[in-house]
Amino acid sequence: MKRCEVCSGNLSKDEVALNKKLISKNCKQFMCLQCLSEYLNVDVEILAEKIVQFKEEGCTLFL
Repeated sequence: MKRCEVCSGNLSKDEVALNKKLISKNCKQFMCLQCLSEYLNVDVEILAEKIVQFKEEGCTLFL
């Protein structure tokens, strides 16, 4: 199980995929939605919507 590098919370596979999509496919450290939203200065709801959008688009990171 991967953990958030900021708050040490458990990460879902969608959170890991979103980090790879928005930060880098090669990233080794990941953030939960809350910490990622603070890092990117966007609302958590927007990130949750992006996960749905990327899944609907067929992004292979979200399989």
